[in-house]
Amino acid sequence: MAIVNMDGLHFSTNKNTFSADLDFSVSGSSGNTQTEKAALNSQFSWQAEKSINLAIFGYKFGKSNNLRNVNKAFAHYRYIHQLTNTLDWEAFAQLETNEFTRLTYRGLVGTGVRFAIAKTQKQHAFLGLGGFYSKEEIEVTAGLTDDGVEELNRANIYFLSKYNVSSSMSFSNVLYYQPRLNKISDYRALFEAKFDFKINHELSLRLSLDVVHDSAPSQGIKNTDISYLTGFKFSF
Repeated sequence: MAIVNMDGLHFSTNKNTFSADLDFSVSGSSGNTQTEKAALNSQFSWQAEKSINLAIFGYKFGKSNNLRNVNKAFAHYRYIHQLTNTLDWEAFAQLETNEFTRLTYRGLVGTGVRFAIAKTQKQHAFLGLGGFYSKEEIEVTAGLTDDGVEELNRANIYFLSKYNVSSSMSFSNVLYYQPRLNKISDYRALFEAKFDFKINHELSLRLSLDVVHDSAPSQGIKNTDISYLTGFKFSF
């Protein structure tokens, strides 16, 4: 869905820098209920004088009583070029799979611009406008009729912000809206919020909430997914 949180991607006075975040969490239980869950997200960015390169990789896996209930992965690359002090151009590509939404494969490429709404020491906020082309394959499932490959174009509109509450705590959120260009009632949307509490310079405790909505999901799939997570983020 070309949906990523780019709260840390803004041009600063520190040129030619590299940064990375690793966000990993595990949980489980045994006894009457057997569960296993793991999530890994990584983000790498390279900033030059007028450009930023971003690479993101994510994977989530879970079992309940030895049956899989989460199995999804994605890879995202984005290039951002600064046109003016408040206007950037960006291009992106993404690959994605999700077993439990019957998504065997989704590949997309897109472009757009983003406007800086706030650029202060405490807060950064951006409004993004653009679009993308996607090709996705839906898994064959007995009794359902919507399997196969679909190609479509969507608008890509987003708002994101990051606010530094203090030197040890920050809050960020992102809201995406992606209507289909030839059928505006078919849209996808996401809201994500994150709290980061610094333990030391490299390690933070992270609380996050994700709400994903698809107005026209595949057959047998619910419209809305809500997930929340507590874990650790390692930055270097």
